Amino acid sequence: MKKISLILLLAVSITVFYCQSADKATLEDSKTILEGNWILTNNCTKDPSPNATAWLLISNNRDIKSCYKKTSSVVKGSLIKQSEGNYNIDWSEGPASTAQYPVGGPLNLFGMNTEGVTVCYTRVKSAKQNPPTFCR
Repeated sequence: MKKISLILLLAVSITVFYCQSADKATLEDSKTILEGNWILTNNCTKDPSPNATAWLLISNNRDIKSCYKKTSSVVKGSLIKQSEGNYNIDWSEGPASTAQYPVGGPLNLFGMNTEGVTVCYTRVKSAKQNPPTFCR
């Protein structure tokens, strides 16, 4: 009888632990992860040009840096989630932006609009596309 009770208790414990782990994984999977380096695309439809000009660096799903090669400039900002897939960006300099992710269908682009101008970024896919050192 004691062995049956012990086996039953063990089975219940495993089931409870498994259910809690599954719930946690489902919650994590439902979060949009924007973390990482993004590179400017051509017209929100094509891959980046071989001569990249701009990058976004996103960390902690809230800190964002915009880097421009031509002027070697870096502007920091805060990424604020409004609803799933919709964001506001408060830049330390210049006007605020709005953003959406994903855009471009299967391209999964990060679309950003500032004062009526929309640009898109795609995730950096190779070391060749990494942002320059001044941006990090």
